[in-house]
Amino acid sequence: MRSGQELSKKDVQSPEVIVLYTASPWESAVVVLRVTAPAERAGLKVIKGNQGDRVSPELVSDADVVVIQRDFPRFRYAYKEVIARARTEGKPVIYEIDDLLLEMPEDHSTRRDYHGYLLAMIRAIVEADVVTASCPALADYLRMFNPNTRVLANYLDDQTWDFRKQDEYQIGDFPVVIGYMGGETHQADLGYVCPALQNILQRFEGKVKLRLFGGKPPELLLDSPFVEWIAFNRDHYAEFSQFFMQQVCDIFIAPLRDNLFNRCKSVIKYLEYGVHGSPGIYSCIPAYEAIVEPGVNGFVAATLGEWETSLVELIEKPALRRQMGKKAQETVRRKWLLSQHCQEWFDVYREGINLENESHKSSPSQIEPILRVIKQAEEYLQEVEEKNVELDRVAVTTMNQLEEILNSRSWRLLQKLQKVRIKLFPHGGQR
Repeated sequence: MRSGQELSKKDVQSPEVIVLYTASPWESAVVVLRVTAPAERAGLKVIKGNQGDRVSPELVSDADVVVIQRDFPRFRYAYKEVIARARTEGKPVIYEIDDLLLEMPEDHSTRRDYHGYLLAMIRAIVEADVVTASCPALADYLRMFNPNTRVLANYLDDQTWDFRKQDEYQIGDFPVVIGYMGGETHQADLGYVCPALQNILQRFEGKVKLRLFGGKPPELLLDSPFVEWIAFNRDHYAEFSQFFMQQVCDIFIAPLRDNLFNRCKSVIKYLEYGVHGSPGIYSCIPAYEAIVEPGVNGFVAATLGEWETSLVELIEKPALRRQMGKKAQETVRRKWLLSQHCQEWFDVYREGINLENESHKSSPSQIEPILRVIKQAEEYLQEVEEKNVELDRVAVTTMNQLEEILNSRSWRLLQKLQKVRIKLFPHGGQR
């Protein structure tokens, strides 16, 4: 494929309109952060291709680029109709995902919600002309299904968020407020760091307060008189940002357990914390390690001991809190504002339009068995759905089929699979 520099102006086509198909609420963070805000900031018009399961495949005709997000392929018939129309009309298809939904931990609160749709998502990833991911670790994983995977990082929308001025009166005062923001999907992550938090509350009794925003925290934290829980629904991202900008905390924490799912998380929480001018302590995952300079603009912690040590240092050193909070703001301002990066969405969508097929020596027969398994599993799910078999059995069967797919080939074969994908699903052509 020729690079953008090698394409002449005459050859290059630029996007003006994208149509988005998503299973998420249109005001939610995953839609706003990942598609609508950056696309609109880049000067693109965004058409809503669906409202829940009410899908309008005909809107493909009104757009230059088709974007399929996350688990939209759960609407199997509508998804196939959208793809068929896109291929017939020569419209590029971008598959967008910001979480490793294919590898959710067993105790994740929404894992079961995706059981029946994993195969459909894999097929969408394979079929897409370009896949977009929110961080390098997630992109690396997805490339084994589709080599045309690009990183579009999460950035702070500076038209939505304002940088908070540091509150002078807080610097040396007690209680020191430790803040945490997260939905119920992160309850297990917060639970992981609970022993360190309990030790801190006991050690600094009355001088430290823990303030939790979002989903309900573990009961063992709520039992403390020094813990405050403020429930908040984050489905509407603009309302969430307005709410969170008004909150005041001296220290923020972002605990994540060490698993594949969390290692594919983005830096968005660092950015949302950073606007406050307060320092944060973050788990050792690739995204945070790439942005945090330990002791300068934040801390990273890999063990409960490191969590406790970092908290003690920030609690006992108000000047350090102020210095690190200021550096965190500077980090966000310098490199992580959407206004500085929205062009990246335009470039990726343009790449989709101008993507040229590559010729490969690999045979399509290498991928056909895997696609056959996917198709058979989808047909089985359809049959089960029509017979109204209980969802648990569907979920178990789906996971077994998925395990067969993932275990039926080596990493070497996976790479070959990607190279022949374009032959099976040619860009801009009918299948």
